[in-house]
Amino acid sequence: MIDNKNLLKLLRIELRKMSNGNKLKFLTYKKDRSILVEKNGDNFRVVESGYHKIVWNNLTEAEVLKRIKKLQKIEFPRSNKLYLVKD
Repeated sequence: MIDNKNLLKLLRIELRKMSNGNKLKFLTYKKDRSILVEKNGDNFRVVESGYHKIVWNNLTEAEVLKRIKKLQKIEFPRSNKLYLVKD
């Protein structure tokens, strides 16, 4: 479990470590909402599953961080702790 307020800082570090095919999934305590970040070659794919179900492909590292910052407010508005699953 990680703190919601540390999500972006942790993600910035993990994006640089990721190799092709690796995944990061952030889930709420009830596990009914999630955000998946997957590395595909040089780009990333972000999957929002919860309030909306949307997929963004071919994002750069900066675009992923910007997108997650917006999604964090939508998907995890009152969450203090999040589950982190690495694949």
